[in-house]
Amino acid sequence: MKAIILAAGYGKRIHPVTQGLPKSMLQMGKRSLLHHMIHACQRIGIEDFVFVLGYEKDRMEAHIEEALDQFTIVHNPNYMTTNTLYSLWLAREHFDDDFIYFNADILFDPKILDLIETDRGYPELLLETKRCAEEEVKMIIDEDFRILEIGKKLDPKDCAGEFIGIGKFTRNVLPDFAACLQEGVDRHQEQNYFEWAVDLLAKRHTLIAVPTMDFACIEIDFPEDYERAVNEILPRIDQ
Repeated sequence: MKAIILAAGYGKRIHPVTQGLPKSMLQMGKRSLLHHMIHACQRIGIEDFVFVLGYEKDRMEAHIEEALDQFTIVHNPNYMTTNTLYSLWLAREHFDDDFIYFNADILFDPKILDLIETDRGYPELLLETKRCAEEEVKMIIDEDFRILEIGKKLDPKDCAGEFIGIGKFTRNVLPDFAACLQEGVDRHQEQNYFEWAVDLLAKRHTLIAVPTMDFACIEIDFPEDYERAVNEILPRIDQ
């Protein structure tokens, strides 16, 4: 199993905090946000890492080298005009094994990966069950936790909670997943989130939502997210 980590974006919404520093390089206690993610992956035995980089590519690559001896870089030169669908589409040639997908701006308890590391033969996406707002990527699921729809534009009252930006995708669906990403590019969805393609995939395969239970996690998009990450989430995780 490998990790595919999307870290190409500029992070405009949190610029008052980063002041131009790549968001995933923000220091969180003993480690940067990205180094926390790498450490969590190593904890469950992941040694194969693919990073999609764009903004401050060389600076990010040097930062990764502080934590890893070997890794693969995919470059998104269009990071200012594209989104995660396009970034993951660029990495599609690495869809040759089960992988855990990460948005690079998530702080989480490393033990959260224990919930999805076992091979059950189908993709699993981590779901924080809560009342959602318009901004969040939401899921509609059935009684068996099968994902029926996923996206930002879903009606919050119909949704079980937020997709936290971490999910495992299994080999059996990867050709179709690559095809869904390709369909997104063909339909000029380069500025859309990768969940656009996941929503298509959920119509063709069984995708399961896995609740995050009581494990701490937060996606850091805005300055207030950063404050909550430092003051509330970080004290609850194993560093």
